[in-house]
Amino acid sequence: MLSSSLKDVQAEIFTEVFGFSEVASATIVSGTHEYESTFIDPILQSRAEPAEPRAQSSIRTDIALGTVPTERDTDVRLAVLMQSEDLMDSAALARIRAIAHDEVEVIFIGRQVATWTRTRQRPLRIGSSISPISAGYSGTLGFFARSNASDKIGMVSNNHVLANVNGHPVGTRIVQQADGDGGRSADAVGVLGDYVPILFGGLPNSVDAAFAHLDPQIGYDAVNMFGNGNPPPTIATLKRPSSVPALPGLSVMKTGRTTGHTRGRVRAINVNNYVVNMGANRLARFDGQIVFEAEPGATQAFSRAGDSGSLITDLEGSPIALLFAGSTSGGQGNLGITGGNPISLVLRQLNLSWI
Repeated sequence: MLSSSLKDVQAEIFTEVFGFSEVASATIVSGTHEYESTFIDPILQSRAEPAEPRAQSSIRTDIALGTVPTERDTDVRLAVLMQSEDLMDSAALARIRAIAHDEVEVIFIGRQVATWTRTRQRPLRIGSSISPISAGYSGTLGFFARSNASDKIGMVSNNHVLANVNGHPVGTRIVQQADGDGGRSADAVGVLGDYVPILFGGLPNSVDAAFAHLDPQIGYDAVNMFGNGNPPPTIATLKRPSSVPALPGLSVMKTGRTTGHTRGRVRAINVNNYVVNMGANRLARFDGQIVFEAEPGATQAFSRAGDSGSLITDLEGSPIALLFAGSTSGGQGNLGITGGNPISLVLRQLNLSWI
């Protein structure tokens, strides 16, 4: 069928099969993204609290609709993505097939859950999402440390994650999961305690780093790094302090909010005049940095936006750097280059010790 016809088919399914309500076209804002919507689910819209885990399948929440191509360039088919096997032989699917004149491709996708890095974690885990309250974005919790000045235990991430590039005062509440991932005041875990100001105007920076004091009642795991999966598997135990030199070619890994657990390698060290756009075209120069790329043969980038603040270690868990910047092109496989502050500089500039 034509794309225009598929749009009408989806509209009929939304109203007849799902029972959605049609509304005037409106722009829905979600974070920094906007999209057009003409159908809403009146049941989900009315929920003030998160829904309980699903005990049985629901047509409204277990069937997604999309588009897949056909052999002809001008034609498309309706993709019916099913989260529940209970619905694979249902009257609802039969009616969807009829409305689409059987021009469908049914795809079983299983239960969909948020990647653990983007959800609430108690105890707190290295690699989970974090941000100031009401920040509108997400970053990554890098690691846990102790302040040599106050003796307080806290979380380390970037200045641009915890302080929004010098923009938040000490004492700002920090939430996990991040505000950009749905974190609210009930998800507060600490307060911004200190950050190294980022300098502009061509002045050299050594780190993009900040420290947030943990609330005393919040549990945390300062030792383990976790991989991909729900629940996440333990993949390494941090070896602190690190004695591994960051030499070009060294294999490394990280777990971050956006791309989860990935591997890469050191591309270059002692990188000076590494200029980073910190937002609003504010360019900051960094000296003495380490740059990383995806490992040979990789198909996934080592990092993407939202992974800022991740702890980069070698494959045995020895800390190497604090991830703070990256590009979407260049490097191995043209998958992008990632910038990291040497971990020794982060600890020194924030006056921290490992715990």
